[in-house]
Amino acid sequence: MIINSSILLGENFELVEEGHILTEEGFIKDAKDGFVPEGIDARNYLIMPSLINAHTHLGDSFAKEAVLGLSVKDAVGRGGLKWRLYEEVNNGEIVRCMHETLRYMLNSGITVFADFREFGVRGIEQLKNAINGTPIKAIILGRDTNIGECDGLGLNIYQLDQIPKDREGKLIAIHAGECRGEIEKALEYKPDILIHFTLATPAEMREVAKKKISVVICPRSNLTLGVGLPDVREMLNSGINISLGTDNVMINSPNLFREMEFVSKLSYLHDGIPPIEILKMATVNASKAFHLNSGSVDKGRRADLLFIDKNAPNIRNNKNLISTIIHRCEPENVRKIMVDGKFVVDKD
Repeated sequence: MIINSSILLGENFELVEEGHILTEEGFIKDAKDGFVPEGIDARNYLIMPSLINAHTHLGDSFAKEAVLGLSVKDAVGRGGLKWRLYEEVNNGEIVRCMHETLRYMLNSGITVFADFREFGVRGIEQLKNAINGTPIKAIILGRDTNIGECDGLGLNIYQLDQIPKDREGKLIAIHAGECRGEIEKALEYKPDILIHFTLATPAEMREVAKKKISVVICPRSNLTLGVGLPDVREMLNSGINISLGTDNVMINSPNLFREMEFVSKLSYLHDGIPPIEILKMATVNASKAFHLNSGSVDKGRRADLLFIDKNAPNIRNNKNLISTIIHRCEPENVRKIMVDGKFVVDKD
């Protein structure tokens, strides 16, 4: 039993000033307001759902900042610099650097991530080896391999012929929208998730919403590669389920607090997006996109939780708690992390 804590409760992050959480066999058995005399005293913490990074390329961890200033084609397109860099690095270095990134993500509050895994079975094995010894959960979306080897497929627009007739109930995610015409082509293959969606038209947004296809946006990456920015406000108005990803580690830090802050502040060039909607993109919405039983502090959900130091100088004295989390929270403010009801990080 965790007692005396502040909690962001439920999918709408209702603030409970003094509540308690009971976990059992990896799940939240109960979570509600009210004082309880015995248990783990968490009065100095705000408990919230852990973060879900909905799109990564962790294999690129060995080449941070290698493509700065390049176009998307020259950086990561067919024949781009990324692929030439892979020819110069060995397997051990790739795995070691991915493992370092995984530790960074975990300490930043991310307990689940979805990775587009290149290089077929070899790439899948590299990621599995990198995860070894860490409690972080991976959704492995492979390519150039049988769909049975992974959790689904993560494809570029020129790889759609890899989608099998029998999908085995697994996810199909497609990069689409960084160039004109990609979304229209991707929709022909009935994907579950579209990544980027940067140049989506209003008609394409309505179609994606109607078909209940989730979208993952990576705006820091899009801006760095010069392909524009997704119209997040219009996507929300269309009813699309939007999640956040940090994309290639060679381009961005895999830090969802930075991604949330960027989306939020960028939105004020127009109408502004409520902070609660942005926090949902890194929790509730991502859980829905990948069919996870996490993303919120609710009875019956996985006990994947963050314990934020609510008395940290950059957190306290705020007038809007959720806005403070997405604009000011840093990895150092994440003091404890629980995965499946067990503490896996304790910085205190």
